[in-house]
Amino acid sequence: MNIKYLALFFVIVSVAFAGCAEKEDSVQENSGDSFPSSEQASAEENDEDQTLMAAGELHMIRLGPLNTVNLPALEIPRGDTVSWWSHKKQGTFVLISEDGLFPAEELSYRVPFEYSFTASGTYLFTVEGIPEMNMTVTVM
Repeated sequence: MNIKYLALFFVIVSVAFAGCAEKEDSVQENSGDSFPSSEQASAEENDEDQTLMAAGELHMIRLGPLNTVNLPALEIPRGDTVSWWSHKKQGTFVLISEDGLFPAEELSYRVPFEYSFTASGTYLFTVEGIPEMNMTVTVM
């Protein structure tokens, strides 16, 4: 019976020391850092807000294995991103921006290609060798 109490005592002491050791480590990590001024903190928050605003929403266009496109026409606001996904298990699709927004992009199965639209306009995209697979993205 005394051995059980002794083992329990060692477990409690070990847990207590482990908690103290973690606190010391976290104090040591922060001791060399200075806290940012309120100006620095607000500048960092503004940078984060601008990044989030620039990111916009993400829209997915799926290129199907039977030469189908789930969204042949899409209207989005500036700052949004379009993500093209190939659902063709064998082979690839080659996505072409008819307006030269990016070089021809080879899409493998479930490996997306994303493009963020920063300028208003109407943009045409096709899949190389498959004329029925075309898409129009209108950016407002």
